[in-house]
Amino acid sequence: MEKFKITLQKRMWIYYLFAAICAAGVVILTVFGRANDGFNTTSGILGAMFAISLCNIIKARKALKDDDKLKAIYIRNTDERNIQIAKEAANASFHAIIIGIALATVIANFISVTVSCTLSVCLAFIFMVNGALSAYYNSKM
Repeated sequence: MEKFKITLQKRMWIYYLFAAICAAGVVILTVFGRANDGFNTTSGILGAMFAISLCNIIKARKALKDDDKLKAIYIRNTDERNIQIAKEAANASFHAIIIGIALATVIANFISVTVSCTLSVCLAFIFMVNGALSAYYNSKM
């Protein structure tokens, strides 16, 4: 349990770092950005990620103070059933995203060749990363 406690503390510090980067991004956009250059969307996304980081920090701090909550988080993170469900969900969502990008590439070909080429390159990059990671993990097994 002490090992997991240290892991949770490290994770909490990563959330602190991420929250600081998001806050710095919003400040930089506010000071140097122009309102018509996607400032509202970008700062909104950074603000949302900042809020999520703060929620995770609060949750981790509460768990570090209370052994029952720490044990519940430990069980949730190490339960084989939950891990398998997360893997299956990630696999299904990956395939859905690939199908969506492929369809968007075909549809974009009728609207703009530049957008279609960009989506094709993104799709090729995703396939290369997937192939490389599959080869790496297959060699480890």
